[in-house]
Amino acid sequence: MKFRFKPANKRYTILIVPEGTSPVFRFKMRFTLMLSMLITAAVIILLLLILAMANRSHSNRIVSLEAELTSSTDRLQSTVDDKEQAIDKLLTELLDLSEKSKTIESKMLELETLEAELKSITSGNRQANGTNTAVANPSAQALDQNGGVGGESIPLSDEDVRALIAETKESITISLNEMPDLQKRLKQTKLNVEKYKEMMMILPTYWPTDSTRITSHFGKRSDPFSNRLTSHNGLDIGGNSGDPVYAAANGKVTDTGYSSARGNFVTVSHPSGLQTIYMHLKQNIAAKGDTVKQGDTIGLLGSTGRSTGPHLHIEVIKGGVPVDPLNYLTIPGEDDKL
Repeated sequence: MKFRFKPANKRYTILIVPEGTSPVFRFKMRFTLMLSMLITAAVIILLLLILAMANRSHSNRIVSLEAELTSSTDRLQSTVDDKEQAIDKLLTELLDLSEKSKTIESKMLELETLEAELKSITSGNRQANGTNTAVANPSAQALDQNGGVGGESIPLSDEDVRALIAETKESITISLNEMPDLQKRLKQTKLNVEKYKEMMMILPTYWPTDSTRITSHFGKRSDPFSNRLTSHNGLDIGGNSGDPVYAAANGKVTDTGYSSARGNFVTVSHPSGLQTIYMHLKQNIAAKGDTVKQGDTIGLLGSTGRSTGPHLHIEVIKGGVPVDPLNYLTIPGEDDKL
């Protein structure tokens, strides 16, 4: 026996009854069609739900991206502002470094000038009128901070910045290259100056009184007592009685005493081979055999012996022969005029 299953395919009638007297609508359809329509409607509804959820998800994503974009824009703007401030700061520091490099150049020029002056002094030559041979660098001169400043604010171009960097780099490079040689030369000059100072301590260069009033020079003169033409073997310096008399150089006191012509006197022999004699003293302070330093008080200025008034008669003896003391003595303040 065979059984055959026949699917039910009944017919259904759908009535649509409007209000009032409007006619009733009848729709007749088979079960399979109605099922297909229901399935189709369910699928459409499901698709709409899926699309709605996707749209909502995309909307949320868009909102999130917009917020992220806004945040990124703010961060970018902040970064740009920071970069601009950093660039301005770097440009300011570059300008400051450029000014400092010019100052270094100026200072090195001053050191070189000082070196030349020290060499000139130690070699016995002075520059006329103390003229500074350095050429002043206007850009390295100190500015008056109390004055007014102004002008337009004109940003530096890239070319200006590059030129400033190159100029500063060149200036610093030159200074660094020259500095070791300059330091070496200055060290040698310092040694020469020390030797020069030591030499000046044993030469009668120190002015022997507080007064600088010269009353009679070395050489021929009319004698103050006889009015006859005579030789004056020293230098007379007027002053007040009792003023200190200083040793003109380091040395040893080889003689002191009194004579009718010299009055109270002190003789000092110096390591240079020179001798100095200080006459007409009111009082001898240094004693024979004493070792004295340049500037030590060896007596008091007076008018003893063959003298017309308070003064110091100083003689410089070289090889047994009197020479002009002004060949050695430095009058206080005279260096400032040179």
